[in-house]
Formats: sequence, C-alpha cells, structure tokens
Amino acid sequence: MAYYNTTRQKGEQLKVSWKKTKSQDDKVMEYFYEHGKGTPSEVWIYFRDSNVPITSIRRSITNLTSSNLLSKTDNKKEGVYGRPEYIWERRYKMEDWER
Repeated sequence: MAYYNTTRQKGEQLKVSWKKTKSQDDKVMEYFYEHGKGTPSEVWIYFRDSNVPITSIRRSITNLTSSNLLSKTDNKKEGVYGRPEYIWERRYKMEDWER
C-alpha cells in the first residue's frame, strides 16, 4: 500500500504515516469484505467516528484498486456531496485475502 509523501516527512514521522496508511487500507478492505461493494462516501460514513477524511478513503480505494483487491464498476450512486460516485467491489473472497 502506498503513502504519498507530498509533505516530505522524514524519519519517525514518515514511519508513522506509512503505518497509518496500511491500517486505513486494511480497514477499508475489511469494509468491502463485509459489504461486498460500496462508494467512497459509503465507506467514509461507515468510518465517520474515526475522523478519517474522505480523501483518505479515496486514496485507500485507489491503492486497493491498484493492488487488484478492488475493482471499479460502471455503476454510480450519489455521494455525500450530491455528485455521482462510482461503486467499487471486492475482487476476491475473504479467504483469498492475505493480511
């Protein structure tokens, strides 16, 4: 899973950011194993209590799609900002996912 170091962090701060990214990606993947499919807004609403920005949810979905764990469908649904969002779905069964 990728962390995009746009703020040029170094040392321990960079390590912490890498760990948070992996943790968020794991949580987003768990959402898709529980629900099968969803939009970034639906995932964000599910994790709203953890104060994760929707941009981080979108980043995780992009990472997981690049890793072939999720796939973007042709279907769309209205998101939290009133704009259409694509629906993603998981590509593998839970037992196929390596943690």
